[in-house]
Amino acid sequence: MSPCAGVTTCSDECLTPVADRAGSGDRAAELQDIVDDVSGLLDSPVVLEDTGFTLIAYSSQGVDVDPVRAASILGKTATPAVRAWFEERGIATATGPVRVPGDPERGIAARCCLPARSQGVTHGYLWVLEPAAGFASGRLALAEPLARRAGQLMASHRRVVDTQQQLVTDLLSGDEVVASAARTALAARGDLPADGPVAVVVVRAALGTGTSSVVTQVVSAADDPVDPLGPAVRRASRLVGEQVDGSRRAGIGVPRTDVRELAAARHEADSAARVALARPRLGPVLRWSDLGFYRVAGQGAAAVEALVAGTPAALLRSRAEAELVRTALVYLDHAGHAAGTAAALSVHRQTLYYRLEKIQQLCGVDLDDGESRLQLHLGLALTEVLPYLR
Repeated sequence: MSPCAGVTTCSDECLTPVADRAGSGDRAAELQDIVDDVSGLLDSPVVLEDTGFTLIAYSSQGVDVDPVRAASILGKTATPAVRAWFEERGIATATGPVRVPGDPERGIAARCCLPARSQGVTHGYLWVLEPAAGFASGRLALAEPLARRAGQLMASHRRVVDTQQQLVTDLLSGDEVVASAARTALAARGDLPADGPVAVVVVRAALGTGTSSVVTQVVSAADDPVDPLGPAVRRASRLVGEQVDGSRRAGIGVPRTDVRELAAARHEADSAARVALARPRLGPVLRWSDLGFYRVAGQGAAAVEALVAGTPAALLRSRAEAELVRTALVYLDHAGHAAGTAAALSVHRQTLYYRLEKIQQLCGVDLDDGESRLQLHLGLALTEVLPYLR
């Protein structure tokens, strides 16, 4: 594979296959063939998902696909509510086909789940929409060997993923001996070049008022002499762009050649991803080198709390409702441009002026004074980031 392809380690959920190694393409093609064969055998549309309900492959779906399946294909995964509903049917531990009744209120048509298992472990699910007349006698049994083959292929892929995840974890450990051995192993596998700068990409997703670490990748930064971070930016953009809900953001650390410094690069990338989540207007992918004053996020929540404690923003947040705080931040983000702020907030300009006057009274600032505006803006911007640092 190309050295710039990079490798992945996941904390909670993988967004993409780890790498397009030799063999991975063949495995994906065989899984697609299995899906198409099951679809032809049972004369019904089929999808293959892993146990996290991430889409792996799907057959031609026709025009009668139910809303849940359409959403899964478009979003490449099922919603938590849909996942829970299916798991309640015992699919995770089933050793054979599970008939799942339809639920019109949830937009779920009747279907059958064929567990893709290997050596007693479920690795995925083949979902087959049930025809109105049901499945022909004995047909489901004929499809079970195909489901077992899918399980074997997915188990093999999981072993590759686990090995790569451990190597990337070791590479980013900060321990020179461990990291050097990991880089040597990754180079031997064709995942990274043996030397040269490496960029770290971290993708995070919103989870309530905080974040969930989703995926970490290491990418060669030596393949683009004009823009060493170009491959990492393209990888990060592809990762966050795969999610239709736009809930994920990515950060990229400064490339490092010394393996002892890659742990710091990961910390930079992680901090940038958290800032990107907190401040969407900055873009879906942030480089540590472009963070400016937001680099203080890298010092952690305690440092940021101490920094904003004495600003007018802290006073405003303690006295005002969320609507006024939001108004102040949007107004300052728009450089004090009233028309742009009113449009962004979808309020009349007179309403905006009323709110701005109240903001000045509550936090004791003069919004016509540059120094006062700067303190308020910095404080509000950083307190937006705080929940994502905990």
